[in-house]
Amino acid sequence: MEKFVSFMEQTGFSLITVIVTAVLGYLIIGNLVKQLKLALLASRLDNALVNFVLTIVRFALLLALLLLCLAGLGIPLTGIVSAISAATLAIGIAVKDILSSVANGIVLVINCPFKEGDYVDIGPVSGSIKEVKLMHTVLTTPDNRQVMLPNSQVFSSPITNYSVNDTRRMDISVDVDYSENPEKIKDILLKVASKHPMVLSEPAPSCHYNFSKDSAINFNVRVWCRRTDYWNVKWDLDEQLTKTLVAKGVQIPFPQVTVSYRKEETK
Repeated sequence: MEKFVSFMEQTGFSLITVIVTAVLGYLIIGNLVKQLKLALLASRLDNALVNFVLTIVRFALLLALLLLCLAGLGIPLTGIVSAISAATLAIGIAVKDILSSVANGIVLVINCPFKEGDYVDIGPVSGSIKEVKLMHTVLTTPDNRQVMLPNSQVFSSPITNYSVNDTRRMDISVDVDYSENPEKIKDILLKVASKHPMVLSEPAPSCHYNFSKDSAINFNVRVWCRRTDYWNVKWDLDEQLTKTLVAKGVQIPFPQVTVSYRKEETK
């Protein structure tokens, strides 16, 4: 009891001060983070990156509050900082992949190759960006699966963003029999493509053909449409082009091989 009384006489005021500082500091940090979140949501920063920034800011403020409380207890910070540095080095070696993901996440925030809702290809993975977190990026696939990619993998993979531009080009391949008139087929395909209400008139639809296939003349119908209409145009034109050719009696070929026999003359 005497030791406890002596301890309270010597450090009691400092201890109470530190406790009050810790409680008030925690509440202030929570309020600051909340206000920062509102400011970030009102800014041009993408929503997928807001949580990433808030996580870093919250961690930095809590670490500063911890050091402030330790200093208030009279604990020398020099040794603690040195210990933290040594521990950081050891942990950094052990979890270099995690730190790499964090660093790459910061680079992604700065470069902004995509934003929330963008449909992208990241390496072999395709999906819509849901969120960029401290160590990984979250995507939602077209069949509603959630994929979490480490930011190190995202940063080192080729990224194709389909949502950046307002318009997209579409190439549709059509095969017809070699017996058909190429110019006639080309005219039919262009008329069908040009009449579609979602196909843009500028750039105008185009059609080219070649004879490189073994059993068919191949036509490439190229149209432009708004990004949001891409799949509707794709499905509509696939159906309409095929139905129109069939209705006009155009032969749609199947893979075939012509075999000829050569009779050897006997001497």
